[in-house]
Amino acid sequence: MNFNRRKYLQAGILAAIGSALPVFKANAERAPASAASDGQDPAGIVDWHTHWFSPSELEFLKKRASAPRLVEEGGDRYIVTPSNATGPGGQFHILQRHVDLESRIPYLKKNGVKRQIVSYTIPIGYDSAMPASEVTQLLRGFNDDLAGVVRKHPDIYSGLAGLTTTDVSWSAQELERTHREYGFWGGSIPLNAFATVEGARKLSPIFEVAQKQKSHLLIHRGAASPDIPGQPSYVPPAENEAARRGLQTDAQLAAGAITLGLSDFLDSYPDVTVQIIMLGGFIPYLAELIGQGDQTADPIQRLRRVYFDPGPYSVLQRSVELAAETFGSDRILFGSDYGPAAALEPAISKIGGSTKLTAEDKRKIFSGNATQLLAKHGVLA
Repeated sequence: MNFNRRKYLQAGILAAIGSALPVFKANAERAPASAASDGQDPAGIVDWHTHWFSPSELEFLKKRASAPRLVEEGGDRYIVTPSNATGPGGQFHILQRHVDLESRIPYLKKNGVKRQIVSYTIPIGYDSAMPASEVTQLLRGFNDDLAGVVRKHPDIYSGLAGLTTTDVSWSAQELERTHREYGFWGGSIPLNAFATVEGARKLSPIFEVAQKQKSHLLIHRGAASPDIPGQPSYVPPAENEAARRGLQTDAQLAAGAITLGLSDFLDSYPDVTVQIIMLGGFIPYLAELIGQGDQTADPIQRLRRVYFDPGPYSVLQRSVELAAETFGSDRILFGSDYGPAAALEPAISKIGGSTKLTAEDKRKIFSGNATQLLAKHGVLA
């Protein structure tokens, strides 16, 4: 890749802070069906960022009287979500793509997606609003359900265990159990636990197990347990709602990336691979400024200790291009956020159709980086 980062910064920063789901919806409505306009063959894509609601999870939420809870009325099903650092709460409508991994398979094949790595839907906000006794019961059921799907379709689906910050000891044990019993090779954790190094250190028992198991951990946008210190709070936007929501989201993502990439927290866990969604928010833009102020270590090289996935930002083509230029395409894992996102085509076509990403960049993002990571866990991409 060869283009001017400063010019890119000036032209593209507003696009990067747009609200993720509306952007995804708009692009889904006008995206071409073809995966890549430049002829790139996307066959063999590995999608590292996708979500699912399991049967036991929904049954558990149906019995709750307060958010998060499942409501069924007039043929509609939706989860009432709590207000927390990620937003004011609302209704998350449950559709077939959210709950039926079996029916996804023809759609995945149609779009050249060979494998999806499935995790629970962290932004629903379990850790922020439910006691540990309930979160652990819910996630134990989710993990058991997901294991059944992975057992049935081992060549299509891989699972990341649902982990909670409400009971760190339980999460450490659950990560070990799902490695041992189900062949899972990692887990997912709410991002806001990593807003500060102090908060991250509360999760050390999970990372100690992850180091022993050489786990892969997905750090997904979401509020952690109130017991985790240093978390941001949600500030209701008085004006410019979409821009201010984007500002808060990207600031939270960048804070997690700074903790995990630039602090010494990961030094003790060299065999743990860490994936941060939404390209780490502002972090590609901040990297150049960080480098000017820190002469003791190369911040780019330190941030390269983690992987970034675009998630809903996959449709923000220039953001993916900048992340690849900043950190290298070998540190980007393709992620669609399918489930919450309505379609795979926009995520694939925007990256595949980039004129700034080389064919080798696209190969690495779609499948090459995944092949190396999956081989580490004895899995064929």
